[in-house]
Amino acid sequence: MKNRLTAFALGLCWLVGAPGMAAAQEQISLRLGGFLPPTHWVEVHGTKVFMDEMAARTGGKVQFQYFPTEQLAKSTELLSATQLGVVDIGEIAPSYFADKIPLAGILEMPGLAESSCAASAAFRTISEPGTPLYDSEYKPAGVRILSYMVMPPYSIHGRKPIHKMEDFKGMKIRAAGAGMELSVAKLGGAGVKVPNGEIYDAVARGTVDTTLLAFMSSVDYMGLPEVAKYSFTGYNFGQGAVFLGISEKKFQALPPDVQEAMIEAGKKAQQSACEFMDKEEAAAMERAVQAGVEVTQVSDEMRAEMDALLAPVAADWAANLDAHGRPGTPTLEAYKAALGK
Repeated sequence: MKNRLTAFALGLCWLVGAPGMAAAQEQISLRLGGFLPPTHWVEVHGTKVFMDEMAARTGGKVQFQYFPTEQLAKSTELLSATQLGVVDIGEIAPSYFADKIPLAGILEMPGLAESSCAASAAFRTISEPGTPLYDSEYKPAGVRILSYMVMPPYSIHGRKPIHKMEDFKGMKIRAAGAGMELSVAKLGGAGVKVPNGEIYDAVARGTVDTTLLAFMSSVDYMGLPEVAKYSFTGYNFGQGAVFLGISEKKFQALPPDVQEAMIEAGKKAQQSACEFMDKEEAAAMERAVQAGVEVTQVSDEMRAEMDALLAPVAADWAANLDAHGRPGTPTLEAYKAALGK
């Protein structure tokens, strides 16, 4: 994989230096690679907003070659593709790269942020250049994150209903990342790794009993109500995210005015995406009900039991990262403070 991306990157570098390309220097053309289809709300209300804002802020000097739906690299390759320059700006799902950017796993911790916008803003606060998280994670990786688009708090959707704590026992649950797997284990379930594009088939075939997702993803993106007739909601099981990132090398090679425009466009896209998601999540739940899904709201009794059971998850996650030389506990404390907790 790395050799393939490296070869492609070298080829692109040759093209940029080829004769006849000098005229193109007046404009800046950037390749933006994503893994979601162009109709997905993250694309429409996030990535495309970023591109449009860049064009507006630079007077059209910056233009994009847009490659959605894994056209240049798979979802599990986009971090490396961004680092190597196969894409100039890449959509990075941090849960796929827990070994390389593990501190983003704080977003997967249960019971923290209550909305997409709250999580997005808080995580940006603790991740900007100069913070311990940036110095530990993004600086060594040579990547600058421009937009933090965090999904609404996840609910559970599947083939089996959840009405009491015992229903979690032995349940095969697809978790979005390693952080959510900690919560699944605490609940007595079995975490199963399933790529995003294979969730529908995994539920349909019984490979998993349930999956952790936002209603927007379950209903509008995957069409899960066709096979997943039960949802359990009202408790925050953590959140997934899509980041827009650029290699630090590429970022520093851009003119200062373009750098500033890129930072501001990233903020605009982030706010646009999170506002849309927070507004539409409740509507998506209603669409699930209309599609015949039985939606169970967590009871006060279950919430208290789950709070007690899952309370140690974030602290254990942080301590494990501390032991591996990463600022897990400082990240947890900073994130809570940014959320006002």
